[in-house]
Amino acid sequence: MKKTLLVSSFCFLLVGGGLKPASAPVSAETPFVVAQRTQDSTQTTPLGQTQVQLLTPGAEPRQELRFKPTVNAKQTLKMTLNMDIASSISDKPIPNVKIPSTMMTMDVEVTQVDANGDIHAKLSYTDADVVADSTVPPEVVNRMRSIVKKVVGLNGSFIFDSRGKIKSGSFVLPEGLDPLTKQLFEQVSSSLNQLSSPVPAEAVGKGAKWRASTVLNLGGINLTQSAIYELVNLQDNVATLNVSVEQQAASQELALPGLPPGITFTLKSLASQGQGQMTMQLNEVMPSRFSMSMRSNNEMNVKEPSSGQETTVKTNLSMQMALESQPQK
Repeated sequence: MKKTLLVSSFCFLLVGGGLKPASAPVSAETPFVVAQRTQDSTQTTPLGQTQVQLLTPGAEPRQELRFKPTVNAKQTLKMTLNMDIASSISDKPIPNVKIPSTMMTMDVEVTQVDANGDIHAKLSYTDADVVADSTVPPEVVNRMRSIVKKVVGLNGSFIFDSRGKIKSGSFVLPEGLDPLTKQLFEQVSSSLNQLSSPVPAEAVGKGAKWRASTVLNLGGINLTQSAIYELVNLQDNVATLNVSVEQQAASQELALPGLPPGITFTLKSLASQGQGQMTMQLNEVMPSRFSMSMRSNNEMNVKEPSSGQETTVKTNLSMQMALESQPQK
């Protein structure tokens, strides 16, 4: 059971604490900053940059996609994440670990729109919880709930341009966080710019496709991500997109918080594929609807300090994420 919980904790971090959609890549002209303020210092974590490439412009008529929200526009976002994990240790299957559903609520408000189109907004997490059921071990539910609940009250601000590219932003994390919670908060914070939907500079029409590529850090893993967006409908400044995602990670040693002393994790390989759909209104800062199903296969070695023995752990993870937002009156 201890190894099972260890594997489930790793997978929980692998998907960014179970709190972010892996389908919308990071977009940063300048680094997005996550700051933790303590009595002695301020620490920052920069994120990667996304390259957007138009693959095909689509049919006529075409238009440039630009976000143009109004000052004081508000949205409430509700996000639900479901995960299932199947693992083996030294090629011997272990009991499946079902991760409880995670539910989060966020408020977003546009505070300023500059003459050049840059949009200033603030975000706050107002609710977070996990949904328990009889198939989830109580110790998993309690551990996840104790971590997820700490996100409530987290606030941040960010700036992005009219193409949906995050230019800068920051969160101030609470003091005295334990390592696991700190990493979760950093992943939650970095997920902010993954909720953006970068669009090409060129005019596009139905059938247009573009690629957004980035190098990012997800749950302590350095990986490359490529997302293909296809514009399937555009009417009255409401765009519907199909999204396909691929992620790859090379072999690397992982520095994961909360592990017993001396235990080392080495990721040997990771490959993920996902499909989803997004609806976005160009007068809002966040998607009005988003859904994604994703599968990830990874292999890692676990080395225990007492025996020096290395154990191979293979994990298959499936994830379904749904997000809906409503404008506030």
